[in-house]
This record gives sequence, C-alpha cells and structure tokens, in this order.
Amino acid sequence: MKSKAVSLTLLLSLSFMLMLTASYLSNVQSWLVLNQTSSQSYENQGVIPVGFAGGIGVMNSGLSQDRAVVEQNYTESTELLEPSHLLPQEADSFSTVDVVSPYRSNRLNHVSEHSIKPIGGGGNSPVPTPSFIEYSDALVLEVPKALATPANLKRMVYRVLLNSSRISNKDLLSTTAIQTRHKPWFYKQVVNQMGQPIRYPAGALAYADYLLQHHSQEVKDDEGAFIVIQIPRVKHQLLTNIERYKPWVDEYSRQFKVPKDLVFAIIEVESAFNPHAVSKSNALGLMQLKASTAGRDVYQYVDGRSGQPEPEELFDAQTNLRMGIAYMGLLKHDYLLGVRNPDIKEMLSISSYNAGISRTLKLFADTPEEAILRVNQLHPKRVYRTLRYEHASSEARQYLDKVLKAKKRYSELLDLNA
Repeated sequence: MKSKAVSLTLLLSLSFMLMLTASYLSNVQSWLVLNQTSSQSYENQGVIPVGFAGGIGVMNSGLSQDRAVVEQNYTESTELLEPSHLLPQEADSFSTVDVVSPYRSNRLNHVSEHSIKPIGGGGNSPVPTPSFIEYSDALVLEVPKALATPANLKRMVYRVLLNSSRISNKDLLSTTAIQTRHKPWFYKQVVNQMGQPIRYPAGALAYADYLLQHHSQEVKDDEGAFIVIQIPRVKHQLLTNIERYKPWVDEYSRQFKVPKDLVFAIIEVESAFNPHAVSKSNALGLMQLKASTAGRDVYQYVDGRSGQPEPEELFDAQTNLRMGIAYMGLLKHDYLLGVRNPDIKEMLSISSYNAGISRTLKLFADTPEEAILRVNQLHPKRVYRTLRYEHASSEARQYLDKVLKAKKRYSELLDLNA
C-alpha cells in the first residue's frame, strides 16, 4: 500500500510539471506572435519598438503622434484664460489649401518645456508646436491641425492680442494669467474690423472670433497640416497714411489752429487718402476742396489774393492740405467765432465743411447771427441731434458721424505715432 501511495504521488507531480511546461511554452509562443505583430504595426506607423527590462516600450519618431494623445497632452497643460462659455465648443470649418501658404515658415519649432512629449518616456524628437511670426503687414499664427481646436485657437489669438510683452512661441502655450492693467504689446498696431484698438479681454475675444471666421485657413506642406491665422497690422494701412502726410499736417494744423486728429479724419472720409480724388461736384484732392468756394475763400481771406486755385494746385498733396486746413480754420475761428461751446463749434465746423456754412446755420435760424445766438442756448446733444437727423442732405447727416468716429480713432493712432 505504501508503494502504491508513493507511485500515485510521483505520478501527480509529473502531471503537474507537464502542465506547467505546456503553459509556459504556450505563453512564450503567444509573446513571440504578439511581438512580431506589434513590430510590424509600429514599422507601418513610423514608430520604432525599443526593448527594455520588464517589457517593450515605444518611442515615437516625432511626426506621427496620434491626434487624440496630442490634444489630451495640450489640454492638460493649459487652462482657459476666460470663462469657458465665451470660447467655442464645436469645431469650425476651415478651407483647405494644398499649397504652402505665403506665411508658412516651413520649419519645425524648437523643443521647449511646453513641447508635446513622445509616448513611452523615451526619445527626444520634437512634435510640431504652435508658432508666432511677425511680418510688417501681419501677425501670423501657425497651429498644427492636431492642436487646432476652436478653443485652443481662440486662446492663442487672445494671448497675441493682449500680451504686454513681445510674444514668443512659448507664450502661446503659457498658463500664466495676462495682466490687463498693462497695455498690450501690439496695442494700436492691431485694430479690429471696425478700426478700433484692442485693449481689454472682451474686445480681444470678439476680434478673435472674427479672425477665426475671416482670416484663417488650413494649409498643407511637408510638415503636415496647419491652421494659419493672419492678424492684419495697421502699420501698412492707417499708420502709413499718417507717416506720409504727418509733417505737413503738423505744420499747417499748428499754423491754423486745427486739431491734427480732425484733419486726418476729414482726409479719410473725404478721399480715403487719395490725392487725385474727384467728386461728382468737382471737389478735388485729399481734402476734397472746391475751387469756387473753399478755394476762393482761402485765396481771399488767408492768402490775400483774388481768384481761385487751379486744379493742378488742388491735386498737389501739400497745397491741398494747406488750403483744406486753412479753410477749416476759417470755419472754426472766423465764421463761427461767436459760438462759445467748443464741442458745438467743432460739430458745426464739420457739417459746414461738407454742406456749407449757410445751409448748416439755417437749421437753427434764418440768419447766421441769429443761428449763433440760438446754438449758444442749446445743449451740445441737442445740436448734434439737429445736425444728425434734421439736415436736408442725407450725406451731411452721415458725414458728421463718420468724421467724429474717425477723429477718435486718429486721436489714438497719433499717440502711437508720436
């Protein structure tokens, strides 16, 4: 009996050892098959398998990282700068351009502490990250498609518009709060679609929405797909016009005591800075002067000469500016001398420049003397409403608002250009 018991125990032991051996061989075979399949898969995806103790790790080659992983890493490293309900929640549609954009830099950015890290902890190859480029006529954001969610794009534009120091690629991914008590670095160099400088968060967020809708596109090149956002710079628009004519405007504004911002506003509204402009009523040049009215008045009351200017004179930019500013000086300091309130005097001057002094004053009384007495009894708002809504000329009604709005804009731009 004892011999039979030993034999049974030995038999059970051998059976158990055979089972372990079979299980081990099965696991080894499965591991080999899995290893071979994974290696082929990694090779097809441009990813290199790397062995290390305890298992198999994966090092990304740097150009084929999964979009979901990239977005997750970026989302985890950033926070919304504004309340989340102000940022878009759904993807915008972008037009796709299969050629290199004129603003694409055609380069990968250097790896920074904010760069997306490779999967698995090994490898140092960079993944394309957002970049910011300054051009003379535009500020350009280049954002890899993998990062180009509406919220991320809006956040980056927001930082460009409000950052108080010169922006860098690193700043685009920064989570540091922007101190809005400091003026933005690009203040007055960037204006919104209505020509207004951007100073505070609400304006920056609103303009970001506009830019994403009207100034963004998808481009593809050797580095992949990017969303390119172009932020127009005012340097080659309004500021160029200011720089071109400012020496003459400075001189004649001082001579005839007319504010410079008002002069530039009139030039913009009258001719859009075209020195060869001609109106239907034959007003000529930058400040749209009529030789037989404003030109004759300047000849007689400023220059002390008879006659009227020839068209060649009014098409000369410097001469046109001198005569136009001189005529505005006549309106303010001679024809409207008796008007006490400076705001009322300016509004009457603006309307008179467009529609004539007689037609403007007749809105208040039959004679110029009675009209001036009348406006001195009125509040500036009442005078504004009369000029804005009761003038017989629809052009004159709109002209006052156009010039006042442009004057405010040039007042801010002249501060930048000083």
